[in-house]
Amino acid sequence: AHATEDKKRREAVEARNQAESLIHSSEKSLKDYGDKVSEADRTAISDAIAALKTASEASEPDADDIKAKTHT
Repeated sequence: AHATEDKKRREAVEARNQAESLIHSSEKSLKDYGDKVSEADRTAISDAIAALKTASEASEPDADDIKAKTHT
């Protein structure tokens, strides 16, 4: 039982770490190249970043939820 919980917790931590890396690189790219994409694209990217931040900052992060938001 504990092995399953540990695996689930480890997956959530790994997903959170990947999400934080993706958030950082996406925010940097948006800052550096945001003027080269349409306002609609900037808004969509910003919304996706915000959704990923919310999922990854949850007190009990859900690995599947985070993974789903990284593929948006």
